[in-house]
Amino acid sequence: MSTSSGAESLIREPWEGSRTLRRLTGWLLLAGLGLGLAPALACVTSGEGEKMNTEIADLRKRLDDIDKRDADYKEQVARLRKVLDQATALLTRNSADVGAKAAKAETDIAELQGRIEELAHAAEQRDQRDRQNMDDRTRLETRIAGLEQTQNKIVDKVAPTLPDDKEQLWTQAGQRLAGGQRDDGRRFYRVFIQRFPDDPRAPQAYLAIGHSFTVENKYPNAAAEFQKVLETYPRSPEVPEAMWQLSSAFVQLRFCTDARSLLSDLMKRYPKSPRATDAKNEIKALAKLPKGSCTS
Repeated sequence: MSTSSGAESLIREPWEGSRTLRRLTGWLLLAGLGLGLAPALACVTSGEGEKMNTEIADLRKRLDDIDKRDADYKEQVARLRKVLDQATALLTRNSADVGAKAAKAETDIAELQGRIEELAHAAEQRDQRDRQNMDDRTRLETRIAGLEQTQNKIVDKVAPTLPDDKEQLWTQAGQRLAGGQRDDGRRFYRVFIQRFPDDPRAPQAYLAIGHSFTVENKYPNAAAEFQKVLETYPRSPEVPEAMWQLSSAFVQLRFCTDARSLLSDLMKRYPKSPRATDAKNEIKALAKLPKGSCTS
């Protein structure tokens, strides 16, 4: 607004001056007339009249120039007013835009601050969970280590390490069975058969395992081990003994028909075997069993 007032004052001063000059000129003419200038004009010479006409024409020309400048000044003032009004409107609009943008910026900043606080809180909670998980993991690893140590102790006690040497493996298997450690003895014998299936003592290992089940009255398990001798090593010297032990398991399972068939086959195939006589006597004993003693 100060710029507009300054511009108007600058433009108004020449305009006001021209108006003053015109008023002064009019007053001078009237004064001249009032002072008796008219009678004097009647006495002027032609040269003086031409000079006065020239001066009057010059004054009129100056008055016209002044009027023209006044019109120019007025036009400039109008243009300046328009420019000032436009500038004022622009400043007002820009001020409103700046205010709106500032308000939006404050809102955005507040939202960002809230988001930062949320992220900081979430990060703190995550750190707490990580620390808790780390503590839990440490306790779990400690627990697992303790269990592994306990397991190793149990394995060393219950399932001792198997020797790599074949003879030691065979010897320890027999010793464990004889000492009543039947689970360990059976495990040692099975490993022996797995590692050395072509060893001549492999059928004996099956017989030993089967006999250990017989001692425990686990006749189905025993029958399965004796059957393996007949299937895996049908030409081995242990076949008559395997047939005899299998027939005994059948009797305990009340499979009398299967037992008699197996004993008869034993007598025919191996008549010189000591078990052939046992088979003959067992067949007679089966014939004397009361009815209902066998399921087959």
